Amino acid sequence: MKQSLGLLEVSGLALAINCADVMAKAASITLVGLEKTNGSGWTVIKITGDVASVQAAIITGASFADQQAGLVAHKVIARPGEGILSCSVETSSAPIPDAAPEEPQEEILAEPFLPESAQGTELISCNLCLDPQCKRQKGEPRSFCLHSGKRGEA
Repeated sequence: MKQSLGLLEVSGLALAINCADVMAKAASITLVGLEKTNGSGWTVIKITGDVASVQAAIITGASFADQQAGLVAHKVIARPGEGILSCSVETSSAPIPDAAPEEPQEEILAEPFLPESAQGTELISCNLCLDPQCKRQKGEPRSFCLHSGKRGEA
C-alpha cells in the first residue's frame, strides 16, 4: 500500500510535541519529524502512514492545536507523486558505523554565485555594495563597507 504524507503546522515547539503525541496515540502513523519553519516560532509535524490513519491523525492533531489556539495549517497528501515523499522524508538506509574512524572525505565546494554583470571580473567580497574594491567581507559589520556613509545618496 502506498504511503501518504501528513503535515501539521502549529505555533510553538511545546504544542508541536503535544500534537505529535496526540496524533501518534490516535492512529497508526510514523512520525517523520518536527521541523522549525521561518517566522513566529512555527513548527511543522511530518507524519506518514496509510491514507486513513494519516487523515485521522491530522484531524485529531488539528483539532487539538485549534483548541490551544495554535493551529497554523494542515494538509494530507494521499498519494504523493514520485520524489515528493523521498524529499520530505529523510530515510536513513546507511549502515550503523563501526567503531573504527573512517577516512575524512574531501570537501566539494561550490563556486560562489556572481551576478551576470560581475562575471569575468574581480571577485566581489562585499554583499552590500557589490564593489570589487571594497575590503569588507560578508558577515563583517556594515561600517567596514567602502560605501557605508554614502547610503541613499546617488
